[in-house]
Amino acid sequence: MPTLRINNQKREAEFILFDLDGTLIDDRGRRLAESRMEAMTLRAGREAAETWARFSGVDPDGFAVDMDGPLSKAPRREDLTVAAVALYRHGHPWHRARELSKIIYDEADEIQRRRYTPRFFPGVRAAIERLRGSGFGIGVATNGEASQARGVLEKLDSLGLFDVVVGADMVDEGKPAPDMILKACELAGAPPEKTVYVGDQPTDAQAGRRAGVALAVGVGGVELLDAGADAIVDSVSELKTA
Repeated sequence: MPTLRINNQKREAEFILFDLDGTLIDDRGRRLAESRMEAMTLRAGREAAETWARFSGVDPDGFAVDMDGPLSKAPRREDLTVAAVALYRHGHPWHRARELSKIIYDEADEIQRRRYTPRFFPGVRAAIERLRGSGFGIGVATNGEASQARGVLEKLDSLGLFDVVVGADMVDEGKPAPDMILKACELAGAPPEKTVYVGDQPTDAQAGRRAGVALAVGVGGVELLDAGADAIVDSVSELKTA
């Protein structure tokens, strides 16, 4: 069984599971906010779009995203409900608001696909290739939809590096619930106690702890230790094999 080395810690594991946005690739939050604001404005008008932005934790002018808000943290099905409520507040009957919210989000996805070019953080692709070459299974678990995550990885010409891609649409509850990690472990054939989970948000550390992973690794500051991470790194590129 391969061994992972993080700072001064060594841990045998079968499977390394990563969050996507903010961990492996640059965070898409601002671009997602811009595309959804544009699609909402075109379909429902500026006032409805501004209501959606406030409900979603988005500054409607500068597109700054509240990292604790729905756009950043909610699985898509919950996010769609936020959009539907905004549309309902602006005169759309509830069932129509739900239908329209899905249309708007699909159109926003298309806007983002046309305009957004994802990129790995420096050294990340090489690190994943190195870890995979050492015998670790590699996967992604994201609060976004699995199909969108696969699309991003395809754009990066790297989907083949990942054995498993799990999104919030494949489970009952998104992070910080452990569902996605447990689903990924099931699909990979790796027990949680032989799995390392790596993410950049407190909800990632919390999900890892609740899933019972061997090691929860935070990418970022010491606040991730308070959330339950066993170790922190500045970048995925720091993950080494022993």
